[in-house]
Parts: sequence; C-alpha cells; structure tokens
Amino acid sequence: MVVVRFGGDVTPNTEVGLSPEVLARASLILQYVVSKNVEWLEPLGCSVDEYGFKCDFKSLSGEWPDERLVRRLEELAVKADAEGVEIVFEGFSTNELLKLLDHTGVYRVNGVSLYLEPEVKPSGDPIGAVLIKNVSSHNPLPDLSLVRLVGVAFRSREELNAWIEWYNEAVKRDHRLLGQKLDLFSFHDEAGSGLVIYHPKGQVIREELIKLMREVNKRLGYEEVYTPHVYKSILWRISGHYTLYRDKMVLAEVEGEEYGIKPMNCPGHILIYKTRMRSYKDLPIKFAEFGTVYRWEKRGELYGLLRVRGFTQDDGHAFLTEEQVKEEIKAILSEIMYVLSIFGIKANDIRVYLSTRPEKYIGTEEMWGKATEALRNALEELGIPYSVKEGEGAFYGPKIDVHFKDSIGRWWQCSTIQVDFALPERFGLEYIDKDNSRKRPVVIHRAILGSIERFMAIMIEEFEGKLPTWLSPVQVVVIPITKEVQQYADEVYRVLDEEGVRVIKDYEDETLQKKVRKAYDQAIPYIVIVGRKEAENRTVSVRGRGNIQVSNVPLELFVNELKNEIRERAVTQKALEVLKAKVGTQ
Repeated sequence: MVVVRFGGDVTPNTEVGLSPEVLARASLILQYVVSKNVEWLEPLGCSVDEYGFKCDFKSLSGEWPDERLVRRLEELAVKADAEGVEIVFEGFSTNELLKLLDHTGVYRVNGVSLYLEPEVKPSGDPIGAVLIKNVSSHNPLPDLSLVRLVGVAFRSREELNAWIEWYNEAVKRDHRLLGQKLDLFSFHDEAGSGLVIYHPKGQVIREELIKLMREVNKRLGYEEVYTPHVYKSILWRISGHYTLYRDKMVLAEVEGEEYGIKPMNCPGHILIYKTRMRSYKDLPIKFAEFGTVYRWEKRGELYGLLRVRGFTQDDGHAFLTEEQVKEEIKAILSEIMYVLSIFGIKANDIRVYLSTRPEKYIGTEEMWGKATEALRNALEELGIPYSVKEGEGAFYGPKIDVHFKDSIGRWWQCSTIQVDFALPERFGLEYIDKDNSRKRPVVIHRAILGSIERFMAIMIEEFEGKLPTWLSPVQVVVIPITKEVQQYADEVYRVLDEEGVRVIKDYEDETLQKKVRKAYDQAIPYIVIVGRKEAENRTVSVRGRGNIQVSNVPLELFVNELKNEIRERAVTQKALEVLKAKVGTQ
C-alpha cells in the first residue's frame, strides 16, 4: 500500500470536539473544492467515524496529491464555506461502486452532486478548520486502487489547536509504535491483516492479564472450559449468528459440509450445558473461557490491537433462574470495579450505561421487565451511578456496559454484562424446577476485560509503555559495573529468578550510562546495579523510573519489597517508595 503520511491515525478522543456532523460537512465541501480545482481527481464519497473523515477519489491521471496540494485543499475548503455553501440532500445512489464504498447518500453542494455515507448528516454551521492527516491508497476491489484523504475538521481554529495538542500527546502513546519498539507483537501481510502475532514479551503481558481474570473467575465461581475454533454452520444457524454475523464470519466447505470459524464462544458453552438434564439445584452453572474468536472486519476498520480480526475474550456465561440474575449481576459488577481499580482507574472516571428493550426483541415484555429491573436493582444496591439508554439493548436482552476514561480523556468500553433470552429459546435449554416442571434458564454473557488485545492496547497507551511492574515483561535488569563483580551479579540474578521475578542480565561491554539508558528505553521498571561495594556488603543499588536511585539496599530487603509490589499488583513502584523510606535516596 502506498502511504504519504503528514501525521498518523491515533485512537480517538471524544472530548476534543470531533463532531460527526462537522466532519460530514467538511468532507462534502472537501469533495466540492477538489471537483472545482483538481481535474484529475474524481470524488467518490466520504465516510465519518470517531477518527475523522475518510474521502475516496479516483485518480484519472495516476497522480497522487502531494503535501502542497493537500494544504491548499484545506485552505480552499474553509474559504469556500466562509463565502457560503449550499448543501441539499438529493436522496440515495444505486451506483454499484458507491454501494460498495457505502457512500450512497447524495448531496448537491453548490450544484455539484457529491456523496456521503447514509448514516450521518452534515452540520448546518460553517467549518473553521480542516486538517488532512494523511493520503493513502484504498483498495475496495483487487483491481481498483483509490486515493483516500483522511482528516479532521472543527468549527474553529481554536478547536483544531486543542485537538493538535491532544493529538501530539496521543501519538507518544500509540500502542502500535510502542509495541514495535518494545518487541511485544507484530502484524504481517503474509499472515493476514488484523491477525496479531505475539512475541515472547507480548505473550507475558497477555498471560498476566489472563492470570488476573482466572483469579476473578474463581471468586465468581466460573469453571474454565475449552471449545473448538470451528463448528458446522448448522450450529451457527441455530444460534442466529449465521444470519446476524455472516458478513463477518469465515466460512468454508469441507467434505460437502459448511463450517464456520467462531465469531463468539457462547454456542460451545451452551452445548456443554445441554449434555445432561439440569435441576434447579444445579443452577447457577457458570463457564469461562479465554476463547479466541474471529470477526472479519473490513480492512479499513482495522487498527492495531484495538480492532483486529482475531482476538481473545475473557468470556463467561452463567445459566441461572430468573431469581438468581440480580445477585449474579451484582457480583460481576463488583469484580469489574475491582479490576479497573487495579489499573488505577478511579470511580469518577467510570460511566455505566443500562440499555433497555429495543423495538425488535425476543421474549415477553414480562421477561424483559424482570431482567431490566434486576439490572437496575443491582446497580442501585451497589450504589453505582448509571445512565439509561432507552431502546438500545440487544434484541435478546437488556445489558450493562461499563466505560472508563484514560489519562488523556479518551473513553473506552470493555466490560459488558448482557442478559439473554434468545439463545436458551433457540437451543431449547431447560432445567427441572422445584415442582418438576421444565423451565428455561436465563443466560448472562459477561466479559470484564472484553478483548484481551483491546485491553492490552489501552493499557500500553495509558502507561506510555511503562507498565506496572507486575505487568511488565521484564521486571528487573541486573547490571554489574565491572567484570570483577559478575559472580555477585550472577548470584543476585539467581535469587531474583528463583523468587519468580522476571529478570535479565546485561553483561555487554558497554558503559553503565548506556546500559541504564537501554533499560529505560525497554521500559524495565527496576535496574539493579552492583559494584565492588555492593558485592562486599551483599547489597544492591536500585534505580527506578524517574531516575530515582536507592543505594546500599540489602538484597533480601529489595527482593521482599519487590515481591510485595508484584503480589499486590501495585500501579506505582511501591517497592522503590518503601526502600526510599527505609534506606534513603541518592
């Protein structure tokens, strides 16, 4: 792919003024000034998302816009809107290419027909600033290459300046760049777009997150299971995914039968439930799985670990009676709040949403009423503030979504709790009640981290790659000042390693300053330096982040405090703080 970058895409910030309506207006006007000033570019419409606008053009000459032309188009768009632009909606196009691009909304801009995705409407207020971030090729078909302009727009230059300030901060945290720098993961064209390959260090982070969730599952009473990645399509037809998710599923015919790679884990858990008749005494039954699922997102929607085609969920399904729903919701919500607190996310930075019955739904109004009331009561009994999204529940049941804000103001949704009436009905799930009647259980789908990949990306960006010690792939590097003390350095390394600390040695023939700088670049939380004095006294010099050093630390004291920090999953370098208090700093 050809890419001319004047800036890179970064994860969005919904509080910096990216308005879908403003972006839609800007994209229409951008197409208009291109049609009037660049005869070799044919506008083919624009789409809008949380990152900005994306406008596609066909190059009639094979030329590409350079930065000089891009900057001129920005100025012309703002100038045209200031001089007065008439935008009139005309209807929808049936052109096959525009349908493929999902740019079927037709607008006349000063008499010129231009195109926009149908879901968004342009603002009636003039734009004050446009910034085109990059120019790239977009290939909606194997034999079709389009020019794509990606950018942002605002009502005023002041809003743009505020966004640029935020953007520069976000670029420093971009998990894609940090993932490469820290050797955590990679993507490869020959492997397939959106399919992440974890390197050893990245796998350590992944396993630490899974370890945390295994502890949560144990407290919640979920038993871990394992299910296949591929099922016959008949299973997906029963579950409804074949109809609802077919465009995102990978399907293949093998020996005359169609199979589908799983986009969700729930059908496998339901099959486990169905292996025997259940009694009310057995409920609740809870299954958990760190199951990798595959959803074939469009290539243009892929974004590092945040939007991939294959990802692992900390998935869980509880099979309950209606009377058990509220207590299960309360238990899950409590664990969600606890898990978020581990990563330093405070209650004031959390928003909770309760989504209620939509127009199209399965089940009875009475069932929906009971489930919604159970969700509401769970939130209120825990004292958790929430907002209601009327009519935005899933067709199969109401749900709770938990959003949290990161340190630069971005809101993320990872945790979800969904009540499901549909799958028990579709699969004919039953249990024998106290009166020997057969009843349908209620299913609760829950994920706390959500996608492991997505959560990892958020945390990499939240901590700028400098992860808490418990989550860091390498927790300590041991550096001897001279070769004469390597034997003691070996002993320090061995003690740490035997205590389960992830430790490495740096015996390279380099200066101490260069080794320390290298450790900082690798985001290693603790640097242990040993020289002749340390070897004689069986102590270590400990350097942490922020260039804080504590010298003459007894080795046993350092190991014990480091283990405490790791065991507690502290966000800060708690061991360093304790050592400062007990030994002092240098």
